[in-house]
Amino acid sequence: MSALAIIMVIVHVILAVGVIFFSLQRMQKNAELGGAFGGGASQAHFGREKGLDTSAKWALWLGIFFMLSCFLTTMVLV
Repeated sequence: MSALAIIMVIVHVILAVGVIFFSLQRMQKNAELGGAFGGGASQAHFGREKGLDTSAKWALWLGIFFMLSCFLTTMVLV
């Protein structure tokens, strides 16, 4: 295994842990059952919240980078 492949796997694992952490953090914010599926009942009373908070932005960008890392790691390892 080359040095690039090892670095890609390490980055991939770090991104995976980041996505898991921020996803679980978002689920704790929306503690109801609906929070697991993207929105809680508390937000339905006064309409949809506008924009994303900081943790949601981190989760979004880490998810995008994780998806790209999946493709790049596969290309490097194969």
